[in-house]
Amino acid sequence: MDKHGITLIELMISIAITVIIAGAIYMGLNAALDSWGYSKDRLALQKVINDVNEEITNGVAERYGLRDGLEIIAAGDRRVEFVPPWTDSTHTAIGRDFIYTLGRKLKPGASAPITEIKLPEADSYMLATAVLEDQKHASTTQIRLAQPVTSGSNIRFTYHPDPKFNPDAVKAIWWDEEDKQIFTDYDGEENEISKNLFGVKIIDFRLRYYDNANNLVTESDWVDTEDIVIITGVEIFLTAELGGAEVSLLSFTSLRNAPMRSGLVPLEKGMKIPIPDSENIYILQLGNIMGVDNEDIIKLEATPARGKDWVLEIMFSRVGSGEPKIRHYAIEYPSGRRVHESFPGLGTKAGINLLLMDSSGLYDYDNDQDIEDVVMLEGDVELEVVEMDISGCSLFIKP
Repeated sequence: MDKHGITLIELMISIAITVIIAGAIYMGLNAALDSWGYSKDRLALQKVINDVNEEITNGVAERYGLRDGLEIIAAGDRRVEFVPPWTDSTHTAIGRDFIYTLGRKLKPGASAPITEIKLPEADSYMLATAVLEDQKHASTTQIRLAQPVTSGSNIRFTYHPDPKFNPDAVKAIWWDEEDKQIFTDYDGEENEISKNLFGVKIIDFRLRYYDNANNLVTESDWVDTEDIVIITGVEIFLTAELGGAEVSLLSFTSLRNAPMRSGLVPLEKGMKIPIPDSENIYILQLGNIMGVDNEDIIKLEATPARGKDWVLEIMFSRVGSGEPKIRHYAIEYPSGRRVHESFPGLGTKAGINLLLMDSSGLYDYDNDQDIEDVVMLEGDVELEVVEMDISGCSLFIKP
């Protein structure tokens, strides 16, 4: 029987085939590893950018995000500063007439705090009613419960803090171009909210601001101070990078507590607010009036794009610590020509309806049915707070 060994040619062919197979396996494995690495990076990028956007928009536990902001203080393309609701849960019920001091001063003109109580041994809070103590020049806000509460109950107040007295109540969110990360600063604590274990960097961050009609407020790097009040929505753009891979995210946040969306605008002297014209206004009323001294004045001037302006001046009266009253108001149309005045002598708790300033309906702001109004403002109208001696009040607007 013949015995054959392996020839050199056969050996070389075998080696070549082995090399080819090994190379194919290596290339396949390498491609698989690259694909896995790419997928891993993409997952890390997607997680980080989604988490950052979520925290900017909705916040984290006990920390409100941009969506719940009550007031924007500064609006830039890389930085935003706003006032979130403040929750003070440090109080325990003592008695009906006990006066509680809030941890932060309430913004003048803002709504009264949402008050909740939790009875001893109860598992949840329930709503209660509280009354503000009207102090014009105080640096704190005092409040008392309007009904008896079991002693020892926990009390929780949620409200709009005054950033002028409490700068730490302002929350800032910004992008650091050098560190390539997003930071927040709130209640004296700075956090790097985009910091992560994957090494993801935020290489771009931009904010754009919109009004109620979804019009871009400005193309500039910063929104003008007088235009901040009209912001009702924010567009957020983020780009994250890891290992050469990039992921971008574009989202839009509707500011549900924005003054021009909620219809409740705390007023300050010098403020200018766009309001509906006489034909399209449904509610225009001053409320949350606080911090009134005798002979204090508030003066408002409504100016249309064309035509006459409408001026309302209200004078208040107050005796000691008694309830403030509306002593006198006068209407000019146009400015400098007084067409109506009245001495109602009514309390301020019910507010002041700018659509019902006199029984005839001739001189108030709106267009009354079946009446040939003297006052008629048409088109785009801007309301300016010309004078304001009282501590605060709000304008309720509804078209």
